[in-house]
Amino acid sequence: METLSIAVPPELKQRLEALAAETGQTVGECLAVAVKEYVENWETHLSDVHQIDEHEARAVLKTAVND
Repeated sequence: METLSIAVPPELKQRLEALAAETGQTVGECLAVAVKEYVENWETHLSDVHQIDEHEARAVLKTAVND
């Protein structure tokens, strides 16, 4: 495991500590889950965006102008 240090606002730290206590996990365990989910979600999102950019035609919406 690697160690990371982050700075968070005091209110967020308090909320995180409360959630950790409520779930019976350490703050570090909660952070590891949060970072893992963040990375997985963004990897999926960016993969989808790249697939659209490379392989799929895009629909173009046009408006009709009535004179």
